[in-house]
Amino acid sequence: MRKLLSGILFLACAAALPAARNLEIYFIDVEGGQSTLLVSPSGESMLVDTGWAGFNGRDAGRIAAAAKAAGVKKIDYLLITH
Repeated sequence: MRKLLSGILFLACAAALPAARNLEIYFIDVEGGQSTLLVSPSGESMLVDTGWAGFNGRDAGRIAAAAKAAGVKKIDYLLITH
């Protein structure tokens, strides 16, 4: 009986814990290639490349939409490759 109660308590505690997050990678179509948004399990974000400023901010809008979908409120790191 004691083992059964311990098992039930263990399962109840495990169900109450938040699920571990995964590394999330978003590929964003921008002029001349792609921009990549990485979101770490801790919630930090890194954006690789930003697209082009033309087309009335089309690329910036796409990046902002991907960040919103990822739950990112700010970009922590930015890497420009070219």
